[in-house]
Amino acid sequence: MQAPVYHRSADFSQDERNNAGGRSTLRTDQVDAELDAIALTAAALCLNLSLIQRDDGKLRDAVVELFNLSPAARAALQVKWVPRGLWAAAAIYLVGDMVDVAGTAFVCAVAHVSGAVFATDYAAGRWQIFIPFTVASGLSFAPTATISATNVQAAIVEVDSELRAMTTPPLHHFYGGL
Repeated sequence: MQAPVYHRSADFSQDERNNAGGRSTLRTDQVDAELDAIALTAAALCLNLSLIQRDDGKLRDAVVELFNLSPAARAALQVKWVPRGLWAAAAIYLVGDMVDVAGTAFVCAVAHVSGAVFATDYAAGRWQIFIPFTVASGLSFAPTATISATNVQAAIVEVDSELRAMTTPPLHHFYGGL
């Protein structure tokens, strides 16, 4: 959920003119000016936050670029996959090694010596399944009442586009109360 926009609920200048509550010595014009400045800053912060954060608290897509990452993160992303053929027990695997298990490709996520059964290593988080974009595009998908796509990749794109349209707030939402 995005941060709520601050809206002033009181104007203290009338209190001073009417001497309400003994406020005649208070510089209400300065209090009002301060509150207006706070409201403007809060609205700008809410707008900027909405540009980088989704309503679920996660970063919006395409916010982080490669140059924003630490050197260690960049190095991890630039690992080249090394085809190793069929998975084998008692083999030394390094991060980025790619193996075939029953026709599915997996990439080594943690350097290790493989155990006796692939499923055990996979369950331990040592391997990640690898599905290239071309495979997702080729997998069929049955259209639903709300998704008209006929393959997995197109369905993902369709749902993502609809979510973006629903979660992008209009500018007047943030500045409407000023």
